[in-house]
Amino acid sequence: MNVLEMKNIHKSFDDLEVLKGIDLEVKKGEVVGIIGPSGGGKSTLLRCATTLERIDKGNISIAGETLVKTSNSGLTQYTDKKTMQQIRGRFGLVFQNFNLFPHFSVRRNITEALIHVHKKSREEADSICDDLLKKLGMEDKADAYPCNLSGGQQQRVSIARALAVNPDILFFDEPTSALDPELTSGILKVIRELAEEHMTMVIVTHEMVFARDVADKLVFMDGGVIVEQGKDIISNPQKERTREFLAGY
Repeated sequence: MNVLEMKNIHKSFDDLEVLKGIDLEVKKGEVVGIIGPSGGGKSTLLRCATTLERIDKGNISIAGETLVKTSNSGLTQYTDKKTMQQIRGRFGLVFQNFNLFPHFSVRRNITEALIHVHKKSREEADSICDDLLKKLGMEDKADAYPCNLSGGQQQRVSIARALAVNPDILFFDEPTSALDPELTSGILKVIRELAEEHMTMVIVTHEMVFARDVADKLVFMDGGVIVEQGKDIISNPQKERTREFLAGY
């Protein structure tokens, strides 16, 4: 079963065409790593999959539910508001810059959406929060505020918040780019553990060794297209553009 299907995705910003007909499928339990140079369209693809950007043309479905489709006549139409909200509850997104609410405690950052969007009781939300903080080695930080946490700790809270809704798929947009190397290793360890638990994930990353080791499938993007994809493209690239890019690593 495909948890994510993106077909013929086009996206432009004014006169700049950023995505030029992308096709991407992610199976249940699969980890897909997206690599490529800056400006190649990787983050835009994630933003389109998670409704942060609207596509110009194409079809997207998540967990079997249609998010957006383009008809044969060329009309691109998003689903209704209720279905959109249901679909948004099926994925989690971890940003590169954490995006925590600075005036909320760690607990409230994790439980706010559970209570007010997903209609969990406060007791159930607190229980979910406590379990996730323990899993991520942050059980003593529930009452702390983001300003009192290191970058690595803030990113762990961000991951806990994304996991709290029990998503069908988890998206990571450069989850370690704002961290120094010492903190990066801790976040990559968390993601490796999620992969071992067969969490379905799409990870945009510049960490080549990590991507090679953790991903079931790698996707190399450049210039708004998928140049090459497969399990072994880092160790055995087939396309000249892929080889040029990887020569710098």
